[in-house]
Amino acid sequence: MSTIWTGLGSIVGPIIGFLLGLIPLILIHEFGHLIAGRTVGIWAREFGVGYPPRILKLFRWKETDFTLNLLPLGGFTRFEGEKTFDDGQNHATEPGIEEHSLYAKGPWQRIVVYLGGSVANLLTAWLIAVLIFVTGIPQTRPVITEVVPGSPAAMAALQPGDQIVAVNGDAVEDTRVLQERILAEAGTPTSFTVERDGAARDLVITPRANPPEGQGALGILIATQEITGTLKHYPVTQAVTYGSRYFANVAATTVMLPVYVVRMGIPFAQARPVGVIGISQIADQSVDQSIEQNAPYPFLNILVLLSISLGIFNLLPIPALDGGRILFALVEAIRGKALTPALEERIHLAALLLLVAMFIAVTVLDIVMPVQLQ
Repeated sequence: MSTIWTGLGSIVGPIIGFLLGLIPLILIHEFGHLIAGRTVGIWAREFGVGYPPRILKLFRWKETDFTLNLLPLGGFTRFEGEKTFDDGQNHATEPGIEEHSLYAKGPWQRIVVYLGGSVANLLTAWLIAVLIFVTGIPQTRPVITEVVPGSPAAMAALQPGDQIVAVNGDAVEDTRVLQERILAEAGTPTSFTVERDGAARDLVITPRANPPEGQGALGILIATQEITGTLKHYPVTQAVTYGSRYFANVAATTVMLPVYVVRMGIPFAQARPVGVIGISQIADQSVDQSIEQNAPYPFLNILVLLSISLGIFNLLPIPALDGGRILFALVEAIRGKALTPALEERIHLAALLLLVAMFIAVTVLDIVMPVQLQ
């Protein structure tokens, strides 16, 4: 029986991860396009979750049909004038239809529409990053991992495993802050509060102003250790600052990832693209971690990464992606002449078919070379 439940869990878990992780971000992306389109006066005929064939029509909002489609490889917003995923309905008799068509608008207005999805994803990622610090991140403390013989730390009988919890009575929870405090007190007798085996003691140590190379002022190596079961919550003003930094770091790392892969020679198994199955498994694992730790940050971290990745990926200058459409619009703005809508749509459709084939290949890769979850 346990084997059956394990097998069901391996199937149901990724589905839950997909429903909780990917689908909301896809909907946010497409809703960003929808709102941007309405802002510049373009009608959206369909807001689709997944790619056709259509399974069912969910509901209608103004002139937009919200639909559920069979292929769970993404989503789309089909504006008036677009033929890709056309449902065959004839709207030609509607008054004002021509002025509300996508291709009736100028290139800069269309660029606003194409940017809407990625802007929505990036804004969502930033908000979630701020929320992580509001709802709490693991509280940490600096822990000594090595003591250099003959150093001030060794003379004070510091040991690996000791936790420095305060400097001159000021609590320190961050390794970087501790390092800065040690350097600031160089040459000055300083009180360090050290916790060992649950007991705290105060030791007076003088950090060296000119230590031997590679030893540091105290002669210790420090690591950051999480305090199990404790979260540190930040007020909104600080959460905005720290969340913004975290968002910027993740976004920069995502953009530079191909460069890191080439320069650092990261193995293919670690750097390969991950498809719907792999992403769903990662999201499912983060849900499990959030439940086990009774804290939202593991799942929220994954949402930040996924939302940023989705936003940046769609800005790549590839036909069928938003970046490709932006490229076409920029060329039109520079040339003063556009491709015919029919030709542009054929190009995007051909590229979309190639992307779908790539997504299928990556999905197969997820099956034969599963993502290694920790």
